Amino acid sequence: MPGQTALILDLAALAVAAAMVAGAPARAAAANPEYLGRPIYSDPASGLQLPPNCIIEPTWRSRITGAELEVWVVNCDGVARVWLLKRQTVEVLSAREARLRFQVIDERVLPEETAGDSLSVQCTAAGEESGVVVRGARWRSVGRELHLAGARGALRGDVARHRLIDADVTSVDCTRFPDREAMMRKLQQSDRPSR
Repeated sequence: MPGQTALILDLAALAVAAAMVAGAPARAAAANPEYLGRPIYSDPASGLQLPPNCIIEPTWRSRITGAELEVWVVNCDGVARVWLLKRQTVEVLSAREARLRFQVIDERVLPEETAGDSLSVQCTAAGEESGVVVRGARWRSVGRELHLAGARGALRGDVARHRLIDADVTSVDCTRFPDREAMMRKLQQSDRPSR
């Protein structure tokens, strides 16, 4: 019987290992962000060409100072995401206009957040570092501004590694301007071509 028990234990261990190996691709696929590596083009005539079912507002974008990188908060199919993008000039059209290509080089999917509200890019870190996003943000009103009252965490674009990394939320300062956000949203909607 001891040999039979050992055989049963070996078979059980083999079955568990096989199940783990079989489930690994599914887990890896679920963890892979959907838009990683995807190019996004911007043209003065047609605007920003986002993937279908994705929206972004002007105040949901932040350029990283001193780098050809940007951090965007987007909403795709009702799910909030943070993208780190590499920016390239495709063609200079005039002194003030160019065709641009952005490539998503890192992505965080945050379905529990609301793009532009609990997930905001209107922040700087210590030393005026840009490209910082807070998540789980709570806001307090100060006149016509909203100041960060607290957050569950923060992310920032790491220029050297081309990755989104966790940041210290205690060194982050965020201010939102609701009147400006509404005006820019209205301008963006009036600039969209009719389809």
